[in-house]
Amino acid sequence: MAGFAASAWCADESEDAVSLAIVPPKVKATLAKYATESEVKKVVKGDQDGTKVYEFDIEHGTHKFELAISKKGKYMGQEEDVEFSAFPAAAQKALTAQSAGAKMSGFEKATDKQGKVTYEATFLKGGKPIEVAVDADGKVISTENVTDEKD
Repeated sequence: MAGFAASAWCADESEDAVSLAIVPPKVKATLAKYATESEVKKVVKGDQDGTKVYEFDIEHGTHKFELAISKKGKYMGQEEDVEFSAFPAAAQKALTAQSAGAKMSGFEKATDKQGKVTYEATFLKGGKPIEVAVDADGKVISTENVTDEKD
């Protein structure tokens, strides 16, 4: 879970933009459970913890999220930008404590392939940007150094 939550779309993973037309049928079948093709705004080939995936930027009206599907058509998880105020109170408290007063940004709700949800924020610690993921109860799931901001 932490591997997805902390690193699904980090800048250090290689990504190559592709046309939806070349996405394999098994991947499209899984995609259809989450979005119509017209809701897909971008498709990239990437790598998630050693698994080759297709990553889709999806827009359902005002709801925007990223979806990862393996080349074999397996759902690998999703992330969406959300307001910090939408996080559960325990997650807000834990991230605020972790940031030690540093300005936080990059708030995301991530769901891994098992359906487990984490809440993420990025902030400077020791002069370096890090991303911390916590669960709904405020338990720290992962801490990762971030070299480049996500798109």
